[in-house]
Amino acid sequence: MTGRLSVWLLLAAFLLSPLSAQAEERDWRLVTDRDGVLVYMSHNDDSSIKTFRGEAVVPMSDLRAIGNQIEDYEFVVSWMHMISSISEISRESGVERKIWVTTRLPWPVSNRDAALDLHISQEPDTGTVVVSYEANDSLLEPQAGYVRMPALKGMLRFTPVEPGEVHVTFEVVLDPGGYIPAWIANLILRDIPYFSLRRYQRVSDQERFHGTDRGYYRIPADWPGANQ
Repeated sequence: MTGRLSVWLLLAAFLLSPLSAQAEERDWRLVTDRDGVLVYMSHNDDSSIKTFRGEAVVPMSDLRAIGNQIEDYEFVVSWMHMISSISEISRESGVERKIWVTTRLPWPVSNRDAALDLHISQEPDTGTVVVSYEANDSLLEPQAGYVRMPALKGMLRFTPVEPGEVHVTFEVVLDPGGYIPAWIANLILRDIPYFSLRRYQRVSDQERFHGTDRGYYRIPADWPGANQ
């Protein structure tokens, strides 16, 4: 009972704290350094709370592409590893919306799903665009065929390096729910950020996403379409 209570206290702490602060406090260990993609983890195998963080520099000649890509859920699914669908439940504005995400996980692991609050913001000092999301079970009742993840909190950070290059950080802290052997969980959690960012490197600069400013964030002065 004590062990279970401590897990839930830890879970409550991470849900109530900003993810950026958690990232600084965590002891991240490098598990993959390949093809320009770095992958880190910071969880214990015996903990129900799992983590990953991936980092990569991707080509992007027009920073306005980020907002246009976020609107194209099929595009996001095409590069996000083990995600099978993203659908919109509702939106308050372009930068505040509710979505439902489903996974396609390898046998014998059951597929998961999560209903998420999604928020788009920008750090004024760095120009970093942050897409943050957090599980909110009240948005959608449990769906047949999926194990609902009890907790999930994550972000995609797009930091302009120089015109033509963006540093992307893909970070998630979650309780996947149900039983997953530690060795399978670690394999999945290592593969998701690596293959996601590797694919994104190949598709991040498609011309069809250029030119339209959604107004979700400001474009730095030295980038095409600058609005500051």
